[in-house]
Parts: sequence; structure tokens; C-alpha cells
Amino acid sequence: MSSIPNNDRSGRAFPALAAVAVLLTAFITVLTGNILRGDGLAAIDPEISGWVVEHRTDTLTALARVVTTLGDTLTLTIITVLVCAALIWRGHRRKATLVAGTGIGAAVLTFAGKRLVGRSRPPTADRLAFESSLSYPSGHSLGSMAVISIIAVALIPRLHRTVTRVAAIAAAVILIVAVGSSRVYLGVHWPTDVLAGWAIGALWVIICLGAYTYPNYRWKTSAMNTPAPRDGALTNAGPREPSARDAESS
Repeated sequence: MSSIPNNDRSGRAFPALAAVAVLLTAFITVLTGNILRGDGLAAIDPEISGWVVEHRTDTLTALARVVTTLGDTLTLTIITVLVCAALIWRGHRRKATLVAGTGIGAAVLTFAGKRLVGRSRPPTADRLAFESSLSYPSGHSLGSMAVISIIAVALIPRLHRTVTRVAAIAAAVILIVAVGSSRVYLGVHWPTDVLAGWAIGALWVIICLGAYTYPNYRWKTSAMNTPAPRDGALTNAGPREPSARDAESS
């Protein structure tokens, strides 16, 4: 069973999914600009962050510290390398390239986004973890969305039982949401940093899947639209002249 869809329906769906992701990313980017507030924050940012800080507990803090490590650069890199190695060992080099390219691209998008937007992180007094880089977008959120999603797309279809597939999808979604939420809880990101990270990560995954699937889709569509050769017209040389062997056999 192929782990990456390449049929007509999936090929036609990618442009629509990409359009949705682009619109979502643009909407969140507008929220993070200087439109709603003079300090470059959306109105919901300080409100949500302030509420989270007021409702911290020792148990939630310990849990957030553990969860947030699952989305850091080192952990995601290790996961990506292990998955790529397993795919190569099984002979799926093209899928390994897809996973690796998605992970590398997510890191580049995070680096570029932080420097283009230049948003500062929440106040130091509210932070429970040390971070020296800029705030927008959340690298943990963008990276976990991109890496976990592409690995899920590559591996989950290979699971044979429906219950197992559903459980794996649910685990992937919960992990992505938990990593992003932990960044707001620890006070190192504003909520719209996380939302933007999720949106940009989803857009990047769709682009990567489209680039992976589109050549197969085009080839299949071209093959379906090519008319079958007529009888006696298999070649341009016309009907074959009878050979000496044909004369002997007759």
C-alpha cells in the first residue's frame, strides 16, 4: 500500500488545501501586525497570556516543561533522522527526501519569519524558560506541525487497522496542540506566535506534499488522456512487409 496518496482526487485537492492554508496564514499575519495595537500585538495576546500566567500550577508547569522538549530543534531533528533512516532502509528514498526536505524547510521558515517580523517575546518576568531569539513565529509550533504532520502522512497509511490509524492521528494532533500550548504556558510566546506557527507549518506541509504528488498526478492524467493506437498503426512504418520466414510457413 502506498503511504502517500497520488490519485486524481488527492491531486485536485491540494490546490484547495493550499488556498485555505494561505488565507489562514495571511489572516494570522495581519493579526500580528501593528493594526490592532501599537506594540505589534494582537488584542488577544496579552489577555490570554495574562490569564495563563494567573492559572499556573506546579503540576501543569512540570508537564509543560516535558511537553515543550518534544518540539525543540534537537528532538525534532532526531525524530526526522530516525524516520528518514528507516525509510531509506526500507527502500523508500523518495519519501525519506520528502520528510527531510519538510523538516529543513520548516527550520528555514522559522529563521526567516523571526527576522522579518522582529517581534519581541513576552516580558521576562512571565517566562519560565530561557529563550534568546525573537518571538514570531513559534519555532516549536511550526516545527512540530511540519515534522509530525509529514511523518504521519508518510507512515499512518501503512497501518492496516482503522482503530490504529485513528489512534495515531489523534496522538499526532494532541502532540502538536500540546507543544504549541506549552509555549504560551511557559510565557515564551504570545498566542498568535503559536497560531502563526501552526498555520505556516500546515501550509509548508501542503506545499511539500503537492510537490511530491503533482508529478505522479500529471503523469497519470497525461497517460489517461493519450488515445490508444488504432489497429495496424502501432508504428509509423505502416504495415509490415511479409518476410521469407512468413512465406515458408505459408
